[in-house]
Amino acid sequence: MLDIDPGLDSKLRAFFEHIEASGPPSGLTDIDIGAPHRASRPFNLFAGLAAAAVVAASVVVFAVELRGHHTPAPGPAVTSSPPPSASSLKKMPLLGSGGVPTAAHVVIPVTHGQGSVQLQTFVPQGTLYIQFDCAGPGPFTIASTNRVFGNDLAQCPSSLGVSTFVVESPKLYDDKPLTFEITADRSMTWEVFVAQSRPLLRPFSVLADERVLVPVTYGTGSAILPTFAVGPDEWLNIREACNSGGVANTLTMVGNMYFGSDELDQCSFPDGATGGSGSGPPGGSGSGPVSVHVTADPSISWEILITEGPTDLGEPSPADVGVAPAAYGMGPGSLPAFTPTQTYSVAFVCSGVGSLTIVSSTFTHTATPTCGGNSDYFTPPGQVAGQPVSLSVEAPAGVGWEIFIYQVGASGSPGACGPVREAGAATPVACVSSGA
Repeated sequence: MLDIDPGLDSKLRAFFEHIEASGPPSGLTDIDIGAPHRASRPFNLFAGLAAAAVVAASVVVFAVELRGHHTPAPGPAVTSSPPPSASSLKKMPLLGSGGVPTAAHVVIPVTHGQGSVQLQTFVPQGTLYIQFDCAGPGPFTIASTNRVFGNDLAQCPSSLGVSTFVVESPKLYDDKPLTFEITADRSMTWEVFVAQSRPLLRPFSVLADERVLVPVTYGTGSAILPTFAVGPDEWLNIREACNSGGVANTLTMVGNMYFGSDELDQCSFPDGATGGSGSGPPGGSGSGPVSVHVTADPSISWEILITEGPTDLGEPSPADVGVAPAAYGMGPGSLPAFTPTQTYSVAFVCSGVGSLTIVSSTFTHTATPTCGGNSDYFTPPGQVAGQPVSLSVEAPAGVGWEIFIYQVGASGSPGACGPVREAGAATPVACVSSGA
């Protein structure tokens, strides 16, 4: 039964009692059915229509008011559900049986995210382990950009939990940059972990005083590197790293007389092996073409970079204090300003055809008339502690240099060759000073 507001019911009753008590309009009761009166018919018809309209309007007002009293209030607005939080995912990484071997090397640590994203690029070696978990509606895909690995899920049921996929096809991706992409709805939350059976090879970078002869090259087993030539008065620098998926332990590189031979062992150690070597210019002349043969077991992955430029100055003795990081450059340049608190010395090394001159507002010093890989030091005259110093370098465009400014500790006199070291040497080597 319909419930009516008592106030509204009273108003309605009073309204109809008023209509009953009032007589109908004369226009409705005094209707002439005789001869037509054309002039009065429109008025009588209008009066009848008006009366009917009054009743109809009253009923409409009543209905509207009645609807307003009994229409249910609007419900809350419908909103989309927020994406699941990372806490709804299982704990990762899952190691050991059914997961990633405990001895595996981490490539991409546990990474949380939502929606689609591209993960970091890396160079894999050995067996890959891809582990992930996801929560939320919609499909989920994790795949490599070159499609070496691809996994499509129609959904991410909570019962699935952490999934681990093993990719045992190193020949498809070893030593080639690999990028993983995740494709998912923005309402989906996920986590990913990637590991491999071998450690990552150490990344090599080219310094500002070097020219690249053989760019960073990755390989497996034996190979022949691109042919190159070394310029006059240049020092040849070789950086190499290796790791092994088996018991093989050695990487050997053999070139011409100028290059000689180089051997890197301990590739099968847990973290592989990294080394470096170099050779000086043969009598100031250049050398080329140089062809280098790499010999290694197929289970060994390696990385090689060959440049020409100065040999490394290395690190200062423990008692010496650097006033600024070592500076590297090619041709003319400026060094960052510094303020010494005591007497300082300048260690340098350079290579290429030409001389190296170091200049400040108080001195000009020709460090060496010919570079050719020479390293040395000098102590500038007229120093004032606490006074800012700005140094600049004058050299031909083809001369590369490294400069290290340091304050000598109590262990010895300035320029005792503490900061000078050949590439790959374990300890500083002796040098012949040209004097201050």
